[in-house]
Amino acid sequence: MHCPHCGSTNLAYFPVTQVKTKNRGCVGWAFWILLAVLTCGLILIIPAITNSKTKSKVRTQAVCQTCGNRWNA
Repeated sequence: MHCPHCGSTNLAYFPVTQVKTKNRGCVGWAFWILLAVLTCGLILIIPAITNSKTKSKVRTQAVCQTCGNRWNA
């Protein structure tokens, strides 16, 4: 593989992890609070507070050691 910027073959490869956390919106929180108040169910609200959806994606990024250019490999 060659650098698209300078054509050098002096490259390094690094794994890059992207993490996205999706929290609940206002409507979701209002629903869980209303449900807890109506049923007095503290057992129902604890999982809602501690639960968040997390997605992670690992990709490899190449870095040219000559010019410093980065791109996805």
